[in-house]
Amino acid sequence: MDTKKKNYTPLIGSLYTNFIFQGMAAIILSQNLNALMDSWQATVQQVTLVISGIGLGRVLILYFAGYFSDKFGRKKTVQLGIISYLIFFIGILISQNYLQGLFFALFAGFSNAFLDTSTYPTLMEAYPNEKDNSSLSVLNKAFISLGQFILPLLTRFMLNHGIYYGLVFIGCALGLFLNLLYISRLGFPERESVVEKESETLKEEANVKGKQPLFKVEGLALLIFSFTCVSTFNIFILWVPTFAESLNLMNHSNSLVLVSAYSIGSFASVFLTSLIVKRGVAPTLLLVWCTLVSLFLLIGMTLFPSVPMFLIGSIGIGVFAAGGIWQLGLAVLLELFSKGKGRITSYYSIATSVSVMVIPYITGQLEKINVSLIFGLNIALTAIGVVAAMIIRYRYKKVMNECQTSDKVSVELKEIVE
Repeated sequence: MDTKKKNYTPLIGSLYTNFIFQGMAAIILSQNLNALMDSWQATVQQVTLVISGIGLGRVLILYFAGYFSDKFGRKKTVQLGIISYLIFFIGILISQNYLQGLFFALFAGFSNAFLDTSTYPTLMEAYPNEKDNSSLSVLNKAFISLGQFILPLLTRFMLNHGIYYGLVFIGCALGLFLNLLYISRLGFPERESVVEKESETLKEEANVKGKQPLFKVEGLALLIFSFTCVSTFNIFILWVPTFAESLNLMNHSNSLVLVSAYSIGSFASVFLTSLIVKRGVAPTLLLVWCTLVSLFLLIGMTLFPSVPMFLIGSIGIGVFAAGGIWQLGLAVLLELFSKGKGRITSYYSIATSVSVMVIPYITGQLEKINVSLIFGLNIALTAIGVVAAMIIRYRYKKVMNECQTSDKVSVELKEIVE
């Protein structure tokens, strides 16, 4: 088995590289908002509509991406994901107006779905007997955070030196193209091992005793949590630079660093969350506390705006809102509703995709009135997330035996497809 692990190390490294660019793709439009407005002669609302196209693309392709991955193999699906990102990065640059930009933004959503439905199964298939596969999955988020840390620093450097903003897009496309060539030469693992692994997991789940969960209660609460959790950090990374500028706390280039501060928190929290769960802390308790702390941070930034408060808030939102609680929510959902994991996971992912699709458009409309309203919306959505997390916590304790939580989450995290 050791040789097998060693043989797949280049493949895993190449797959993780894709997630660096996925992190960049998620924020590259908002980071270059002013440049794209000038290039397309567009308003803020029109550019945020383009950003919404990423979520729309993911919603449109999600079911097909999962089917394609299972039917035609992980390698072809990963290659499709990389090609879709190439179309996105180059397409945005050659777009003459925001409508063309919206069309190419769909491909970022396509790529997101293709990579998500192929990468994690590949990790499982490469290391079917790995006891702690959850750490491999969590690393996906770490590499996304790495991309979101690097990009604002690059954008700020280029702004300060008057360098053409499109070079970042070209650099991302070039990096992905080289990774496509590299990954096309690598072998992917067989899929049989994962089938055996899933059957063993299902047997384990059959032994879990407890009351029947109700999808219309805790299931719905978890879908709401999925929507609000993603909305909290997406609104934040899209608008915190603009909010800081509107309050005259920072100039444009310096405000972009807030996203890098957020990414540092997110990156560190990925490992911290994994460690806390391994130590036996109930995931449902983490959902409540992390969401509650995020709410207090957003309120603090709104009521007591200052540069130190914004830096602390940026790191804090990265730690508590974007450091793995979305994945924990999915793990709890799969534990409560163990039948039809693929279908249940798609519901959770669609709730996320709807957020990515509608939130940029809604916040773009609010920006017409006042940027502060955007953070007001974020506070309201995060407060709803706190209520949802409390319902999840209460119902989970009724349905499941809390002492089994840490062991079960390790099993469930193995099967997550972000």
